Amino acid sequence: MRLNEDERRFIAYLRRRGGAAYLYEIRRALGMPRSSAWRMAKRLADWGLIRTVKAKVGRKQLIRVLLRRGS
Repeated sequence: MRLNEDERRFIAYLRRRGGAAYLYEIRRALGMPRSSAWRMAKRLADWGLIRTVKAKVGRKQLIRVLLRRGS
């Protein structure tokens, strides 16, 4: 499996953050639209590289993205 540049940046950002960040933080840091970041997170999760956890905070639903061990 070959990751494109944006996918490598996504994974690198998670590594710099200790393996976890909210999706909104990732998309802001990488300058990505919401839908693109969501699709990329879904794709990386489908490949088994990350795991997403949904958390309800107030009226917002946040998606916490966790780097899988060994990735």
